Amino acid sequence: MGRLTIWFLLGLTLIAVSNNVGFVNADVGPSESECRPYIEKAIHELKTDGVKDGSGELQSDQPRGDDDDDDDDGGLSAVEKETIEIETVELDSTEDAKSANDLDGDGIPDDEDDDIDGDGIPNDKDDDIDGDGIPNDEDEDIDGDGIPNDEDDDIDGDGVPNSKDEDIDGDGVPNSKDEDIDGDGKANHEDDDLDGDGTPNHEDEDLDGDGVPNEEDDDLDGDGKINHEDEDLDGDGVNNEDDEDLDGDGKANHEDEDIDGDGVKNDKDDDLDGDGTNNSKDEDLDGDGVPNEKDDDLDGDGILNEHDGDVDGDGVPNEHDDKDSGENADDDDDDDEDEKEAVKKRSKREVDAAPVHDIEAPPSPAEEFPVEEEIVKEESAEVEPEVEAVKEQEPEQEAVQEPEPEVEEVEPEPVKQEEEKPVPEEVKEEEKPAPVEEAEEEPVQQEAAPKEPEAVPEDVVEPEKAQEEPQADAAKETTEDDDDEDDTKPEDELLWEGVIPENRRSRQHITELLQLDEEFNAREKATDNVAEIILRDIKRIYENAVKPLETLYKYRDLSNRHFSDPEIFSKPLILFMGPWSGGKSSILNYLTDNEYTPNSLRTGAEPSPAYFNILMWGNETEVLDGTQLAADYTFAGLQKFGQGLEERLRGLKMKSKILEKVNIVEIPGILEVRKQVSRVFPFNDACQWFIDRADIIFLVYDPAKLDVGPETEAILDQLKGREYQTRIILNKADTVKPEELLRVQGALIWNISPLMSSAQPPLMYTTSLWTHPYQDGAPARLLLAQERAFLRDLRTAIDKRIEHKIASARRFAVRVRNHAKMVDCYLNTFNNHKTLFGNKKRIADDIIDHPQNYHIYEGLSTLTNISRYDLPDPEVYRDFFRLNPLYEFKKLRDTCTYFRGCPITKLDLAIAYELPELAGKYKKMSESALASIEAQQRDGGAQNQADPKKTS
Repeated sequence: MGRLTIWFLLGLTLIAVSNNVGFVNADVGPSESECRPYIEKAIHELKTDGVKDGSGELQSDQPRGDDDDDDDDGGLSAVEKETIEIETVELDSTEDAKSANDLDGDGIPDDEDDDIDGDGIPNDKDDDIDGDGIPNDEDEDIDGDGIPNDEDDDIDGDGVPNSKDEDIDGDGVPNSKDEDIDGDGKANHEDDDLDGDGTPNHEDEDLDGDGVPNEEDDDLDGDGKINHEDEDLDGDGVNNEDDEDLDGDGKANHEDEDIDGDGVKNDKDDDLDGDGTNNSKDEDLDGDGVPNEKDDDLDGDGILNEHDGDVDGDGVPNEHDDKDSGENADDDDDDDEDEKEAVKKRSKREVDAAPVHDIEAPPSPAEEFPVEEEIVKEESAEVEPEVEAVKEQEPEQEAVQEPEPEVEEVEPEPVKQEEEKPVPEEVKEEEKPAPVEEAEEEPVQQEAAPKEPEAVPEDVVEPEKAQEEPQADAAKETTEDDDDEDDTKPEDELLWEGVIPENRRSRQHITELLQLDEEFNAREKATDNVAEIILRDIKRIYENAVKPLETLYKYRDLSNRHFSDPEIFSKPLILFMGPWSGGKSSILNYLTDNEYTPNSLRTGAEPSPAYFNILMWGNETEVLDGTQLAADYTFAGLQKFGQGLEERLRGLKMKSKILEKVNIVEIPGILEVRKQVSRVFPFNDACQWFIDRADIIFLVYDPAKLDVGPETEAILDQLKGREYQTRIILNKADTVKPEELLRVQGALIWNISPLMSSAQPPLMYTTSLWTHPYQDGAPARLLLAQERAFLRDLRTAIDKRIEHKIASARRFAVRVRNHAKMVDCYLNTFNNHKTLFGNKKRIADDIIDHPQNYHIYEGLSTLTNISRYDLPDPEVYRDFFRLNPLYEFKKLRDTCTYFRGCPITKLDLAIAYELPELAGKYKKMSESALASIEAQQRDGGAQNQADPKKTS
């Protein structure tokens, strides 16, 4: 009985183990902890090899014969031992498998477990899903399956592959609303790998990891917004209109063959920018935020419109591109194709039906082909109902052509009619130039033309032919008129003095870089108010510290450089100067948008009239003469140069946005000749007057005229000390070959820099400033970049107008101080050498004529630290003291009073402290004014957003 009990228990154990394994696989039944007591009990009884009696003690069922056995197998047979070992191995392997697929050991596989780590927090709310102590956004293996996230097909371990998982990172937020789709702690717009698959976004064929390739994905970045409604297509945080890589494929838009990443190339894409609007109706074709009519690069291919062979990027060259917009263009194209096919079919049927000699007869009069070609073209392109009528006639033609005798009788009639036709000959005589030109330009069309006249059913249906002849004659007459107009247009244009180019370059970048839009008006008004305050402070300092010594020592008799209200409160002055025919007038017309108008400045290769052209703002266009300009307080100082200069002044008032901010002056072109012609006014002094008041100076040169003569040298000498305000423009640079451009620049720098006494060469811009397209082969991108740099420099000069006013006031104050101390030095020398009974006039004249004998300049430089180069020449003071006797001036120490103090001390304080402090004051005040405006704009925007909520 004992052995039967043991075998019975062993069978129960095997059944329990097998059921346990089945339960584990089926996720049902007792756990390992529940089965383990039965297994241990069975093994223990096998070892003891006995059974319990009624008293509870173990009794031996039969005599033991294996007590001396060394093995501790309890008398088990080999089969029983192998069975126990196999069961133990199976239990161990089952336990390992469970630990691998069930992280928390709760009997539920991880891919079906809502709480993988068993911490009581659901996975979608758990910051550490696998319970490894590392937060999910820093964990390289979120689900703890031993596979890194970037290689894991199921990142969150929920049993759903990433490509089908609506919540890839398992944070409870759907992908379409999740700001961090892959749960790596980086926001989507900052994440280089949006879906966390280990492939960078610009190389990833499935950007959002939804299993749909980018080119077939309606939601490229997986944000829940359809592509054509998504303001950020690739989810990089940059709006489409500002994004240089719209579809996030790593290729810039102007280099990308598929801008919107929809799998359709740009030249075949009906929606280029992927905004859901057809190209023909899209106001912003390339989606760059610039409307089509203002866009320099319409199709966003990186090539400017004037240089683009396919402006709209539809794959059709401009010369063959249909200019009609919208669906009408497509319909017209379809109609044209259908019409061509109909004409081909009709001609083919008639050729097959006609005899051989009928087909060969029409080409014999070769002179009639051009005329007939034009007639057929007009009929086929303009009169569509006639084509339909011809189609209806085709059955009748076939019916008539069946009997051979009738066709043979009709054969001679069309030949005679064609020979006797007077209309083609008259048309030919009236339009001899037109067909010849067309014959030379379009030989291909001529070869195909003879087939079209054969399609006309004149030789078969005479009544219908009679009805069609008046229409053909009318078409011929209209053709003659159109051809006459086309022929006369080019001849008339050749007689014009100025030719307007067909493809003019856009001026939109001028408005943007010079900030002439209305959006900058508020900011400029704020800074203008601050500027008005600073300018009043400059005037106060001038009247209190500078003007007393200027008047006392008669500085205006020494120099033409004055400083008063016109110099303080006038607009910034932009000065253009240089040799003749360098392009100065063209630049002024280009900047003011005054090209090809009745009032535009005269331009051309020949020297322009020697006028000082002054451009100012006005409500209406008006031309001013020198007398009217001299009456303007800004240019009233030019009256001292005499009537000769007033006759050479010409002003132009016009309503231009740039002239609201600045005044522009063009000095007459310098014409270098061997014999210098005397002028009726001091030309160099007049130029100096404008140079002293200019905020920025541009020297304009033509690449073909780099020579420097005496007059140019004199002008450049006047620019000494103003190198920081001087710029060089190498205009018309598109006429020079790119390989020669660098050589021309070097030659110009070497010619000019030594004459300006500047160790550092002035800044140079190499460009072509007018709306004419750049010539073929010119470095267009370089020229455009240089033009933009020139415009930014011009805008900087406008923004720094207050700093220039402060610098001009300080420069003038230094000149007045130096003059006062120079006169005081002459006076001290005179007082030291005069005697009681000596002739003071003779002593003063000797000092004035020979200042080097009295060491006046050396002594002044030593005692006052004033540079010798900042002092006028002795000849200047010789003329000054002839007008104002030396001994009539006061010494500087005699100008001091007890109550008012010393004027020279006030002037030194103004130069050293007061004027420089105005620059810092202006900067602080302008910054605070701009900050207040920005705050008001933000508050206004917040109120506008809050008002709809209140109303709702």
